[in-house]
Amino acid sequence: MEQAYPGEMELRVPSYAKVNLVLDVLNRRPDGYHNIRTIMVAVSLADSVTLRPAAGIEVEMAPPIPGPVEANLAYRAACLLREVTGYPGGAFIRVEKQIPLAGGLAGGSTNAAAVLTGLNRLWGTGLSVSELEALAIRLGSDVPFFVTGRPARVEGIGDRITPIAVRAPFWLVLATPAVEKSTGTVYRWLDELQQVNHPDTMAMEEALARGDLAAIAAALGNVFEQVMIPRYPVIGELKQVLVDHGALGALMSGAGPTVFGVMPDESAARRAAAALTAMGCPAWAVFTVIPA
Repeated sequence: MEQAYPGEMELRVPSYAKVNLVLDVLNRRPDGYHNIRTIMVAVSLADSVTLRPAAGIEVEMAPPIPGPVEANLAYRAACLLREVTGYPGGAFIRVEKQIPLAGGLAGGSTNAAAVLTGLNRLWGTGLSVSELEALAIRLGSDVPFFVTGRPARVEGIGDRITPIAVRAPFWLVLATPAVEKSTGTVYRWLDELQQVNHPDTMAMEEALARGDLAAIAAALGNVFEQVMIPRYPVIGELKQVLVDHGALGALMSGAGPTVFGVMPDESAARRAAAALTAMGCPAWAVFTVIPA
């Protein structure tokens, strides 16, 4: 049970989703992990993480998510920070979910980073950004990016983060179809390919720096589409639906199945989102977002 403290502090931290504008897998390492190169941008779709001091560590998910709490990344982040810093207390953590689960938007990873950065402040443990990033990689490859959440080229196993320039905000429409997948399985499928077509990461960086929407759309690329679309045609169909409703280009984010479209402006984004929502079959979660 949550323990109340007189005059306790409460901290609410936004926990933003991300999209991969480019996602490339370079090779499999001897340790079994993969080296990647990706352009990641946090977007305005967000969960809300509320933190309060407590005797132990307790996590409440809204809506509830099945499974043992030990597997929850928010819980693991709090335990890791307490273990490393020796902080004697705990925290009550409430995560109000808006980001679709297992959608390629890094919902669990962003929650973990929000807990790390939020508790570092709430507990006064005083870790630097680089120290928090070093902890974050122990929780997952997407977690270090969210310590700052700035647009970045992310390389290695997610541990090499280089901020990049984004000249102007742009509008995206996200749509998550009802597809279940395992990220580990998607990597295995990619390893089995005889030939992989690699996207041009530098072209995307240059397009973002110029604020050139047409060039951004043209540079979109995700190697995982090569194994996901043949197995789940709805992903390719949803990309076409977005283009048919005004997207300059469309791409699957992460290991999927969420697809996003780069829209020419806000009004086009809202029209496309309304059209996709009205279609409603299969059941898609649809969001209109900008970079956070």
